[in-house]
Amino acid sequence: MKIARLATVAIASALLAATGPAAAQPKELRFGCYVPLTGQLAIFGRSMKNGFEMAIDDFAKTAQAKGVKFSIRCEDDQGRADDGINIARKFVEDASILAVFGSWSSTVTLAAGPIYNQGKLVNLAPVSSHPDVTKIGPYVYRQSITQPQEGEVNGAYLKALGVKTMAMIGIPNDYGKANIHFTKTNFEKNGGKVVFEEFVRMDAQDFRQTLQKALQPDPDMLYFGGFAPQTALMLKQLRQMGSKKPVYLSAANESPDLVRLAGVDAVEGVRHAIEYSPVIGPKMADFFQRYQARFGAPPDPFAGNSYNSATMMMEIVTKQVPNVTRDSIQKALDDVRVYDGIFGPIAYDPVTREWQFKFYRGVVEGGKARIVQ
Repeated sequence: MKIARLATVAIASALLAATGPAAAQPKELRFGCYVPLTGQLAIFGRSMKNGFEMAIDDFAKTAQAKGVKFSIRCEDDQGRADDGINIARKFVEDASILAVFGSWSSTVTLAAGPIYNQGKLVNLAPVSSHPDVTKIGPYVYRQSITQPQEGEVNGAYLKALGVKTMAMIGIPNDYGKANIHFTKTNFEKNGGKVVFEEFVRMDAQDFRQTLQKALQPDPDMLYFGGFAPQTALMLKQLRQMGSKKPVYLSAANESPDLVRLAGVDAVEGVRHAIEYSPVIGPKMADFFQRYQARFGAPPDPFAGNSYNSATMMMEIVTKQVPNVTRDSIQKALDDVRVYDGIFGPIAYDPVTREWQFKFYRGVVEGGKARIVQ
């Protein structure tokens, strides 16, 4: 019993030190992150980790850093909710962690977010796009597109393309269901009709049976709402079947991996909303160049979002040194209205607690995305 009381006091003291006035700021300010680093989803988590680490290194070279050193401790959530919850408990109890980034998966963020909110430790999600993420509580933030935003953009673009009927294929997780729902809702609101809908497992390898069923009602357009590795397989198999059916992709497929894995011919003419691409502006083009020089491959959207969020967080924290606390970070995030990072200026709506990313209408030609408006 005495040991239990001492442990409780120790944890309480750690939390007080993290949220109370800072008598002396440590030489190194630490963030946490929880992302999938092993297993099927590791490709996405490693991209996020790369983005965080590159942001820290780049920020250290700027005048804004003022000699403050940042570091980040990334834990492997394997894309699993229970692991995300366990990591959240560790980070909340670690007084040296000022704020946390993650996760890649909406499912994991939705599970871990309440722990961060209850522990009054900011959780900033650079990727998770399910609409309920920012409804968890005042300490859980997101800096990425959301599925309601993307669904509205997709619906308008499909209408402009003259699409009347569409077959939809998605993945059965929180992100995938939300993506199909909001795109379908906006497509139908604009007068379209969904003639086929099916969800396929993320570890599936053969999609020909699903594609045959999707093609049977002869839709004007096929829609894939997943991620590049899986979508690349679908596109290759679709073209191998001899189909030239037009394809529209979710924004999550806006990744260099799509062309690399599917091949230039399979992605030719594919349509999708553009939000993350070197063609949107000079800051993003510069980021793409520097990332490729460092890691030997172009960045996917998850690396870019992570870089942008981490850089914003460091700018906020540096202004508060030597009196930065977990609570001061939360208050400062609430006060932000516009952030000008690699995406260019993006506005924050304090009512919806969402960032207003700009979308463009895009098409893939010759292996590269081009803005068509």
